[in-house]
Amino acid sequence: MKKIFLFFLASLLIFLGLLYGLLFTPAGNSLVASYIQKSANENVNAIFKVKEFSLTTSKIKFVATIDENSEIDVIGDLALLQKRVDLNYEINIKDLSKLEKFTKQKLKGNFYTKGTVAGDEKLTKINGISNIFDSSTSYDIKLKDFKPSDIKFLITNAKIKDILYTLNQPSYANGLISIDGKINNPNIASLDGIISTVITNGQVNNEIVNKAFNQNLMVPLTFKGDIVTNLEPNKAVSKIDFFTSMANLLVKKAVVDLKSMNINSDYLLSIPDLINLYDLTQTKMRGSINIDGDIEKTATLMKVSGASMLLDGSLDFTLLNDDLKADIKNIDIQKLNHMMYYPDFFTSKANASLIYNIKKQQGDLVATLSNGQFLPNEFSKLINTFAKFDITREVYESIDVKSTINEKLINSTIDMSSDLTQLNVTKSEIDLDKSTVDALVKTQLKGVEFDTFITGDLKSPKVSVDTTNLLKLKLKKESEKIIKKHSKKLEEKLTEKLGEKQGKKTTQEIIEGFRKFFGNE
Repeated sequence: MKKIFLFFLASLLIFLGLLYGLLFTPAGNSLVASYIQKSANENVNAIFKVKEFSLTTSKIKFVATIDENSEIDVIGDLALLQKRVDLNYEINIKDLSKLEKFTKQKLKGNFYTKGTVAGDEKLTKINGISNIFDSSTSYDIKLKDFKPSDIKFLITNAKIKDILYTLNQPSYANGLISIDGKINNPNIASLDGIISTVITNGQVNNEIVNKAFNQNLMVPLTFKGDIVTNLEPNKAVSKIDFFTSMANLLVKKAVVDLKSMNINSDYLLSIPDLINLYDLTQTKMRGSINIDGDIEKTATLMKVSGASMLLDGSLDFTLLNDDLKADIKNIDIQKLNHMMYYPDFFTSKANASLIYNIKKQQGDLVATLSNGQFLPNEFSKLINTFAKFDITREVYESIDVKSTINEKLINSTIDMSSDLTQLNVTKSEIDLDKSTVDALVKTQLKGVEFDTFITGDLKSPKVSVDTTNLLKLKLKKESEKIIKKHSKKLEEKLTEKLGEKQGKKTTQEIIEGFRKFFGNE
């Protein structure tokens, strides 16, 4: 038994001697450095070289390079048995793209940080600074049992263009971002903390955005924002105030499930002046609009719902992935024309339903207008000139509109009738890209049919009327007035010439002949 004990004791001493020789002697340090270098080069798309490695029972020094232009230095005191360290470190990486195998994402640019690591198994503190994204950054991390327990960091004036560059993205915008984070417990199941983000001096790079997203931004687009995120078990809850020169976005509560990454949020989109949307819509508009609603996002679903008081009426919509469904109720057509800079030619209230696929840019619109009336315009003036008829007095109790949308083209049919008129738009095409209209209006006015053609610029179209039948109607009315005015005198003269007995019958026949000749049957 004694021999067995001595054998195990001798084996243990030999093992500890080998371990000491491997770890704490120059020869052993060289072997360890060679192993680290070989393992790193298998995972880094670069030449990783350990320039210096020295490990004793009380000190460590480690110096390595990546492609000779980036360096990692670690030096300081350690007590292995007490599991205590007091180290200084400095990391200067001039080409982040060399670390793609580690980061699993292609990065560009450089990274620098330095700091200290001090403590033991119970509590270790890491304090450091960095110039990440050309910022002034500091961080303070506490480890308990070598696990993160408290994290504080302050990133001041990080440049948006450098963030995009580092993430291998085009330079969509310029500006500054500052982030103040305090995380008391980084474990997702018991997460606790707060992160405050401030965006200042933001401006979109129009040229790059236009090229990347096929836009036509001309006016400088500026932005700023404040985001406060509370970290709670398994979720992050944010309040967002984001302001741009085009529109403002306010979010009271956006909840991100950190396990599933599902998002649920409210929002208020405020556009103080619709003219600011011109670069995006290429449509001139005026007025303001506020839309509030909710957003829901999962791995397979993107749902946005919203509502707004609009043009004395209301708008409600739901966007489910690519499919948009909108209901418009009781809007004022005259105010719509004013908002869109269209001619002020008609007044009415309208209800409409829209189904539209934003990916295909195709859809259908069905609308009903009530109590419509024409306002004085070129169309009503032409009818009054040729037919002596004031169409602005006619009331159209119900008007049916059906439209199909195919990208920038809108084709419509319209049916409307009053007591004395009936109008049918059998063909109408609006080209939003060219801002033109081409429409045919078939009209019946007191039994007389004629066509009206509306063509040209959508905001100032040319209106032409086929006046053939209208001239007949005008001639009919004028002749009737003449006959009515002079019929008694004509009858007296004809009776006088033809004689009392024969003249009565013949006189009436002649007058009726006049009526037939002028179309007054």
